[in-house]
Amino acid sequence: MGGAAVQVEELDLRIFRLRNGHKTSPTRIRARFAIALGGAALVALTGCGGGGSDTGSSGGNDLKLITEGTLTSASSGEYRPFSYVDEGGKLVGFDKDISDAVAKQMGLKSDTKTGEFSTLIGGIQSHRYDVIIGSMTPTKKRENAVSFTDGYYTSGAQLFVQQSSSCTDPESLKAATIGVASGTTYEDFLKDKKWVASTKTYASDVVALKDLSTGRLDGVVTDKLVGLYQIKQAKSKLKTCGDLLYKEQPAFAVDKGNDALVKKLNEALAKVQDDGTYAKLSKKWFGKDIS
Repeated sequence: MGGAAVQVEELDLRIFRLRNGHKTSPTRIRARFAIALGGAALVALTGCGGGGSDTGSSGGNDLKLITEGTLTSASSGEYRPFSYVDEGGKLVGFDKDISDAVAKQMGLKSDTKTGEFSTLIGGIQSHRYDVIIGSMTPTKKRENAVSFTDGYYTSGAQLFVQQSSSCTDPESLKAATIGVASGTTYEDFLKDKKWVASTKTYASDVVALKDLSTGRLDGVVTDKLVGLYQIKQAKSKLKTCGDLLYKEQPAFAVDKGNDALVKKLNEALAKVQDDGTYAKLSKKWFGKDIS
């Protein structure tokens, strides 16, 4: 220790003695001063320690995870084949598998939950979920409430009608009643369309497509991949009408401003795509790569 440092120490010691009673012996003053310095050093070291790690294995403090070491994701559970409950009561689907794969890549456990689609953003804001991995497309309105990652697949809005329908293009319809899942981009899209007389909202696309099959609706707008899968599974007498109404690229959604989690999710998704996991899961559910 140099001379300047000694002078600073002596000055600090005199100040410490004045504050703690000048009648106290110099030996005791030095002992108390040493203890105080030691405590301050310990606090400083603690503040610079490993508590700020952004990895899942250390609790992900910088990621602001709800549960230490766990990625809690959410989807509607009513969007086959992306997320749905099978006959055994188990949540399955492409979104479920992607959630598990991304969590594993981040070194985290995967905890997947479900909620009605229109309530999922509220669930993020009230800290019930860390991330929505539920086929949610970014919009300006949604971006005011949550932060989005990169897109994780490409699809688009499609009009479905009964097989007996003469529809070849949505614009050819007149005064149509169209079914759509509540809270989706499809609902907003249909509001100003001249060929739509009214829209009927449903908690899920599954129910909307069933109503179309029974003739209660003139058409249903949903994701093309979802509609085709449902038709195939239910052997419904439905078909597409025209081309895609528009393309979309759903993404993961997290609490607004949680940039650290967005970054880690993007990195994990990229690794899942690079190592072949994504392509394997995509072919499992769709028979092709939908990235």
